Amino acid sequence: MPQYPIAVEFRNSLWLADDGRERTISFLQKNQIPLVCVDEPQGFSSSAPPIAAVTAATSIVRFHGRNRETWTKKMSTAAERFDYLYSEEELREWLPRLRRLEEEAEEVHVLMNNCQRDYAVRNASQMAHLLHQREPESEAGQRRLL
Repeated sequence: MPQYPIAVEFRNSLWLADDGRERTISFLQKNQIPLVCVDEPQGFSSSAPPIAAVTAATSIVRFHGRNRETWTKKMSTAAERFDYLYSEEELREWLPRLRRLEEEAEEVHVLMNNCQRDYAVRNASQMAHLLHQREPESEAGQRRLL
């Protein structure tokens, strides 16, 4: 399926743990495969660390929420697992990472996967507001962060 772009989101912490991180990032960069950077509950074998690394022209960040109680439970719907409303402070934690991605990648896509109720829409709106509070920038910088 060469006509379709792919990206990789790791679901095992070992891929991005200190020991294997450099090798994993290097492989993705060499093959121009975007790493999906994630925000998710930490402390599980499936938890990828909240890193921001550019491995291709497009960077992707996916916010799953931080609901530790539902992260590993069998749920009737995915929305139940991602039942989490980020605080403004939690979103602000990502601003330096997102700005670094924006400087290094051609495009940055920020996806909210906390899909219970209207949480994704509310947090996307908050994040957009936070990102636009910064100093005016070049037109090129504005088009890269999607």
